[in-house]
Amino acid sequence: MGRISKGRCTQALALGVLFILGWLIVSCAGLRSTRPVVKIGLVAPFEGLYRHLGYEVLYAVKLAVRERNAAGGVSGYMVELVGLDDGNDPTQSPLQARKMIVDSDVMGVIGHFSDEAALAALDEYHWAGLALITQVAADAVTERGYPEVFRLYARNDLLGMESASYVVEELGMCRLAVLRGCDDLAEAFFRTSELLGATVVLDADTDTSGGLSTSNQAWLAALKAASPDLVFFSGGAIEGAELIAQARRAGVEATFMGGSGLDSPRLAQIGGEAVRGTLYITAAPRVEELANSGDFVTSYRALTGRLPGPQAILAYDATRVLLEALARAIESQGRPARDAVVAELSTLENYPGLIGPITFDDNGDLVDPETYVYRFEL
Repeated sequence: MGRISKGRCTQALALGVLFILGWLIVSCAGLRSTRPVVKIGLVAPFEGLYRHLGYEVLYAVKLAVRERNAAGGVSGYMVELVGLDDGNDPTQSPLQARKMIVDSDVMGVIGHFSDEAALAALDEYHWAGLALITQVAADAVTERGYPEVFRLYARNDLLGMESASYVVEELGMCRLAVLRGCDDLAEAFFRTSELLGATVVLDADTDTSGGLSTSNQAWLAALKAASPDLVFFSGGAIEGAELIAQARRAGVEATFMGGSGLDSPRLAQIGGEAVRGTLYITAAPRVEELANSGDFVTSYRALTGRLPGPQAILAYDATRVLLEALARAIESQGRPARDAVVAELSTLENYPGLIGPITFDDNGDLVDPETYVYRFEL
């Protein structure tokens, strides 16, 4: 894959218990110390289709915790990491959130890693007053107005607008098709494209909920007839791979583009040669985009034997931000307190992250996130 552009702007209960036991990760520093302990949580997919993502972020979070403990912990407390598997499954994410909540030592959580899983768990964190830092793009994540929820990523409406600007202004494409999977992303792309003077020759719902069977493929015939320069698909990588492969077999030659849902190795694994040249926009940079990532990259590689992926970069920053807020909360309260962590996150300004200065706005969204356009080269 190559970078093109950047811009500003269900597991059973027993399995869940196993992950509580199996992924309780304690930094080597301070294991025999008499210092008090405080915990943070990570909820990610450690089994199933997305387990590669779970382990990518796990090691980044573990690294940040280890580094903080080696430097003395957080205001006199050593930090433990509790990891739980939700499989990116919205039926499991609320259950795993509740497991974090009932552990009174957990002061904040990083997760969940799909829009659906995150949205399904938000109410739990809100009712418990437990801070959540998530890396998903759905606008609705912060639109409920929950003060406990923070997003270390760009919103879909921003990603959609940036995508349209890139397609129309930089690529010079004027005949566009929109295949809707994630509607907030698609709507932002649609509206911005038209404002910039492009023509949306097809706006269709692909109905991928039941798979791309012949019974729900009216969009395919319409797409061939519309003959667009570019097709914007706003769904995920698995559906996107199937959609693009079927479109190519049907003779559609247009460029395909999508949002952060396409940012997955699943796209190439499933779509193969058909997805070559597909574009996607993301707020998760690759290591080559980072100006001061040397120590992190070296440490992550020593821990895992490979370079960190984009989600690992964000998870590392999310952990460091959470730990900083926790340290400040303990200093202000004299003890760990969930409400104080939430308050400190909301007032944090220009924290020096790998992705740049980190500040959250009044809605919990990342201020001025940077976006990147990449191409799948295979």
